[in-house]
Amino acid sequence: MFRTIRRASLLTILSSAAFVVGSCGGERSPSTASNSATGSVDIALVQGGVTINSVNYTINGPANFSKSGTIDVSQSATLSTIIGGLPAGNGYTITLTATGTDGTSCGGSATFNVTAGAVTKVSVTLECHQPAKTGSISVTGTLNVCPNLDALSASPAEVAVGATLSVSATADDPDNGPSPLAYSWTASSGVLKNANTASPTFECTSTGPATITVSVSDGDPLATCAAQGSLQVTCSGHNDAALAVPTATPIKHLVVVFGENISYDHYFGTYPNAAGFTPAAGTPINNNLVTPLDVTNGFAPLSGLDLLHNNPVAANTANGTGAVNPFLLSGPAQAFTADQGHNYKPEQQASDNGAMDLFPEFTGTAGPPPGAPAAASTKGLAMAYYDATTVSTYWNLAQTYAMSDNSWTTVFGPSTPGAINLIAGQTNGFLNTNRSPTLMSASHVTPDGNGGWTMIGDTDPLGDVCSTSGDQNNFAGKNIGDLLNAKGLTWGWFEGGFDLTVTNANGTTGCARETDPTVPFPSGDTSADYIPHHQPFQYYPSTANLTHARPTGTIGATDAANHQYDTHDFFDALKAGNLPVVTYLKAPAFEDGHPGYSDPIDEQNFINQVLAAIQGSQEWTSTAVVFAYDDSDGWYDHQAPPIVNQSNGVADALNGAGVCNHGAQQTGAAPATMLLGNDGNPALGRCGYGTRVPLVVVSPYSKKNYIDHTLTDQSSVLKFVEDNWLGGQRIQAGGSFDTIAGPINGMFNF
Repeated sequence: MFRTIRRASLLTILSSAAFVVGSCGGERSPSTASNSATGSVDIALVQGGVTINSVNYTINGPANFSKSGTIDVSQSATLSTIIGGLPAGNGYTITLTATGTDGTSCGGSATFNVTAGAVTKVSVTLECHQPAKTGSISVTGTLNVCPNLDALSASPAEVAVGATLSVSATADDPDNGPSPLAYSWTASSGVLKNANTASPTFECTSTGPATITVSVSDGDPLATCAAQGSLQVTCSGHNDAALAVPTATPIKHLVVVFGENISYDHYFGTYPNAAGFTPAAGTPINNNLVTPLDVTNGFAPLSGLDLLHNNPVAANTANGTGAVNPFLLSGPAQAFTADQGHNYKPEQQASDNGAMDLFPEFTGTAGPPPGAPAAASTKGLAMAYYDATTVSTYWNLAQTYAMSDNSWTTVFGPSTPGAINLIAGQTNGFLNTNRSPTLMSASHVTPDGNGGWTMIGDTDPLGDVCSTSGDQNNFAGKNIGDLLNAKGLTWGWFEGGFDLTVTNANGTTGCARETDPTVPFPSGDTSADYIPHHQPFQYYPSTANLTHARPTGTIGATDAANHQYDTHDFFDALKAGNLPVVTYLKAPAFEDGHPGYSDPIDEQNFINQVLAAIQGSQEWTSTAVVFAYDDSDGWYDHQAPPIVNQSNGVADALNGAGVCNHGAQQTGAAPATMLLGNDGNPALGRCGYGTRVPLVVVSPYSKKNYIDHTLTDQSSVLKFVEDNWLGGQRIQAGGSFDTIAGPINGMFNF
């Protein structure tokens, strides 16, 4: 057998032929061809690279001559044969074909003439084409039955922009394989959360229809095996620009309702226990008169204390006739009371170095209300408290949402320092005053130890057309409004009575606008609706609207009003779909809760009106409403304060004359270094925390029926704004209280 080298691709065949014109003869051997009367062809096989056992030939010639045959070369190393019987003539073609043992196909042809009686040698080149070098695989098949999408639903099918709905898919996998079912959701607009589960949530972010699509796979690599389906939901209402603002939490709107003059025990001293009030199952205990807790020991219960019937105030004879136990003011008839003392120094003296037993002596003011227990007609009125018979709105909010029992005024003292700390965390650093601070009341200002001054009381904002106090000033430095403006974010302070163009039903107008309270005041005391020292942004030239100019553009944007509005502007903006990112609400005076001209009934009327408006709007789903207070009014609270910033000025008296440096510490000893004033030096007159006040957070994201023990203060609200919208920016590093404030986030489910 002829074997060739496999690398070769050509097989060359050399042929010779002798033809004799005349009658056709058979094929002859080479030894006899030269003497034959007919022609012959001699073909020789030359080594070429493949193994061939036989070669086929076909000869075509003149007059439709054709002859074919096979040449066996399996026993020979050469291909050589004589093909006879070819009539003499011109224009012959010989075609050779062969197939190698490896499948190689070979072929070639040549043309020649046949001369009678002569041998014609013909050379034919076979071109051999080897097959592609191929491998093989062993295929094992498995059967996968693709999943089925059985049901697809949305609930509800239409919500307002900013609201969330639920979508759900139900699928089955007939053969349970090869992997557990996997869900993947997409939406044409809006925001999907938990998009890789069977039941994600979808938040509408713009008006109009939105198409939501799901793909359910069982692990089959072919996308065509996934079950797919889609549905359409509708986003109604208006586009809320705040939804597009990046935030650290889901909260897109913050509404701070800043009330007046309530201590924690004054509203929640017996919560949740009151006649006719049934608390929800699982209501947690809180640090109050009934269940006092040890704040210095992880809020463990304190045993052996009966603060309702054996109170240290009642045992301290320095309180005189006001040495009484806490007592209940019950119902609307006893809602109106006299205003208690609540200045910076007296509040420290009432705390009495942590004994918490001198409130009647230093902050107490005798009655009204009429019909109250006899103690109300003494300075012991400071020991009075309410329960659900009067403040049911607050108690019900605490049952439904989250509340703190460990929130404090940033420093001791009355309204204005509390309001300034809410927005700036810094009451030091006067810019201008209407007269020398040395001539101002010692209950309003105090030297800061660096040649400057610190606010500790109720001055009026310098230049406000409604300011009447003999002590007026404004502040250097920044507030949260400046920081929000720098980011182009909408915000506003809305205070009742600020719009001087309104005429009240009783004919009052301008700065003298006044609304009578629902509960008649025995003394007839009333207040103008707008109180200048309750408006903190008026103390800063950058955010003031001293003439009370009306807005010329969208509420919350910078225009003639400079972000300072009336409370009616808040309700108008909410109705128009223009709720700012950050809103501060100050009720008209008769509804702000301040004893002496307001009461809990009117305060709760305002609260309920605000909540009804917000919860009835599409903004509710992305809003947190924070109820906080500016000061305690001097009402008794049993919990001694922790001191996070000390002071040893002439106005201090917590731990002795000129000393305010330690208390019921929750996070270690009081810092030895005071926070810096506006000039960068440690500043006197900012000892705190001051007094404990309520803090309630109402939001779809609030924890339910929850008591938070996190140590917070008024500047914690400021810190939340900074963290949620401003990337953690602070008013003054090392100086403003927001740099050390605890977070309010513990009251949310994020």
